Amino acid sequence: MAEKGIKGNTDRIKLEEHIPLDTPLHVFLDASSVCNFHCSFCPHGNGEAAKVMPQTIMPVELAKKCIDDMTEFPQKIKRISFFDHGEPLVNSNLEEIISYAKNKNISDYLCITTNASLLTYERAEKIINAGLNRIDISIYGLSNKTYREFSHNQMDFEKLVKQISDCYYLMKSGEIVIKITDAALENQEDYEKFYNIFSPICDKICIEHAVPFWYDLDLKIDYDEKDIYGNPVVYKEICPVPFYALSIQANGLITPCCSDWKNILVLGDANRESIFSVWNGINHKELCKTLLKNGNKSVEPCNRCRFHELVAMDNIDEYRDVLLKRMEE
Repeated sequence: MAEKGIKGNTDRIKLEEHIPLDTPLHVFLDASSVCNFHCSFCPHGNGEAAKVMPQTIMPVELAKKCIDDMTEFPQKIKRISFFDHGEPLVNSNLEEIISYAKNKNISDYLCITTNASLLTYERAEKIINAGLNRIDISIYGLSNKTYREFSHNQMDFEKLVKQISDCYYLMKSGEIVIKITDAALENQEDYEKFYNIFSPICDKICIEHAVPFWYDLDLKIDYDEKDIYGNPVVYKEICPVPFYALSIQANGLITPCCSDWKNILVLGDANRESIFSVWNGINHKELCKTLLKNGNKSVEPCNRCRFHELVAMDNIDEYRDVLLKRMEE
């Protein structure tokens, strides 16, 4: 049976002891900014917002170029996630990209997050054999009806469960993590039903609290000042994410955060620049120093984002002076 817990990694380094990092801990390489779902709580399902997001499949050659760039870092990247704003399985070349990264030996963990609607037995076998270590699966209901309400997608729920079950038994040396938000569960019976259905076919299972962390979206969530883990919010001035992560969009734009769905805060372009040079470049360094000096309120669109409070686990607020001195030196 699956372990109950949270999806995020709790075995974390003390970030304040390592900033500035010579190698990012987590890189998001967005295999597809296209999604086959149109969920109401995501930019893809929010009318005009969906038109702002790039709708692109990352070309294989760009993905390989980015992976080659990552070999320049002095250490292995802890985790590469082949997703950011879209559904990675929409990219028909995903397994080739995963295999290339695996052969380059640049990361300890190769992961995707998926809605699993395209996770057929054949596709699961290909991406697992390519070297994927972890598959995070997001569930949006416990019936065809709730899937239509949340994702605006026709879903055969029994078929979905069968696909996930097949994937679980194919995954010999990695892990399957399944999560749902509490907004998709109507009562205690639904909680028990979720655990009963999915606990036998995954390694870790999670129920997350629905939170409005996307900036500039009116998600109409009945929000109670708890974070995604169900704990009271810890208010922070500084987002820790740019200090340890990079997001490479499907069109090649490089941003410091997986939450910047409008690509407002662009650090560089992987089509023309190396990932290594962008991480060590002036744009990234100045962003980090600005955050330490003045907090999120001084940076667009961080001043409207709550990812740092509602999702991010690290808190570097009390170390800002020593970290700023260290970065300036």
